[in-house]
Amino acid sequence: MKFCKLADVADWQDPEFQEIASLLMEGDRNRKAWEFVQVYQALQHLGLLNGESKAIGLGVGHENLIYAFTNVCGYVVATDLYESQDWSTAAMAVQDIYERSPFPYQRDRLLVQHMDMRQIEFPDQSFDFVWSCCAIEHVNNFHDLHQVYREIHRVLKPGGIAALTTEFNTTNDPRYEPNMLFTDRAWVDAWLTGADPLVQGFDLIDLPDFSLSERPENQPVPRSQTLGAIQVYCGGIVLNSIAFFLRKSGEFSRSYDEQWLPPFWRLYLAACDAYRDYDYAAAEALLKQTLEIEALESRLKIRALRRLIEALYAQNKVEEVQQICAAMLPACLSCQDEDQLVSFAIHSWQCGLEAEANQLYAKLETLPSANVDVIIQSRLQQARYYEKQENWEKALELMGKAEQEIIPGTHTEVYKPKIYFRTGHIYEKLGKLASAIRFYRMAIRISPSDSELQLACYRRLTVCLQAELDQERERAAQLEATNRWMQTSKFWKLRSVVVGVKAKLQGRDPSPSL
Repeated sequence: MKFCKLADVADWQDPEFQEIASLLMEGDRNRKAWEFVQVYQALQHLGLLNGESKAIGLGVGHENLIYAFTNVCGYVVATDLYESQDWSTAAMAVQDIYERSPFPYQRDRLLVQHMDMRQIEFPDQSFDFVWSCCAIEHVNNFHDLHQVYREIHRVLKPGGIAALTTEFNTTNDPRYEPNMLFTDRAWVDAWLTGADPLVQGFDLIDLPDFSLSERPENQPVPRSQTLGAIQVYCGGIVLNSIAFFLRKSGEFSRSYDEQWLPPFWRLYLAACDAYRDYDYAAAEALLKQTLEIEALESRLKIRALRRLIEALYAQNKVEEVQQICAAMLPACLSCQDEDQLVSFAIHSWQCGLEAEANQLYAKLETLPSANVDVIIQSRLQQARYYEKQENWEKALELMGKAEQEIIPGTHTEVYKPKIYFRTGHIYEKLGKLASAIRFYRMAIRISPSDSELQLACYRRLTVCLQAELDQERERAAQLEATNRWMQTSKFWKLRSVVVGVKAKLQGRDPSPSL
């Protein structure tokens, strides 16, 4: 088999690949499922699933590989930042991991621990293999990533295997962000395959294969349609997954340095580090240095200015933020990176440039790299703008479009109560109390009990019900007053006379009509 390669839907044509996918209960043909199957199949081919190997997983959440390895290894350690507030895949407690397996497994062979992959709390040469699927790139900076590789090397036995998958940027435009250090060809050359790679003491099992079969399923898809996707648009680039299998072969002798990075990225990532350390003035200075780089690409300028805005806001330099947002609007409207546009839209709104922010939100929902959450939030923000303009019909239209993006049975359903509440509020502004009451009641039914939103719904519902009752009382009073007036009015008497005359002309008794 080919070990170091990009995810490819054609791999499912291999019967063994299909068999392992069934074993792992990975039914979808997407790049995430591919990672798990590729790791299992490769380790099987390398003879490490022999019932005796000791294995450790880094950043593994509750993935099915944990449990599958207990059935073919002697000892398995699963690690992650469990009970994390930042990573949904690691949000559960350590004890919960033992109960998450979808199939029978050898529980006595599994140890689950909260652990940072930058400091693996096991002695040197403890494991036959280390595995990690799309986790090692989620560290603060490349210095941390180098430390992860150092730790992997340390805990592996001589000849041990590191089975790693990570997100791969298939374009020639680097995109490096804290906790999102996407690999690309330049990274692979600098870290793994070059003449003096940053990661030493390992041998690649085979050279990386960056080719893909020409199948329609391999074509990039919008980020909002990732089900079954191999490649996806993300932040102005295209992401796939790549697998690396490295055998420990010598000493990890190379210290980390950032000479492989272009000047922009060195300054940019240093600024991100300074911001994370609350040194906002240093972050500002470094980002302003990036803007002085000759012939700086527009996409990089936007990225640097987005971070500069955050550093300025942290120092209460609101006027500078406003100037940047206003000046960068034309460039942002041609930008394809949703992460940068979201930030510019938020900051534009906060500093009073609401019309400009609305243009950016309208742009966001058209981007192929915008995920479902971005699209929904963009439409809600546009609706908010039109509410302030008292363009209620446009606001209602956008609320309806936001609801249409919700995927049943997914996390996107959390937006429903807010959408229903705000729709009810718009109908209340329009004086359509029956519609407002209906939407407030819908929001109450699906809102978390005793939440702020549910209490707000109850308050508005009470106001609307009282207003409706007052209207009914007013109509009843008006009807009663009209009846009294008609009974005493000369017009009522005149009508009685006219009716009587008409009845006589028709030859009947007029009294029944009175």
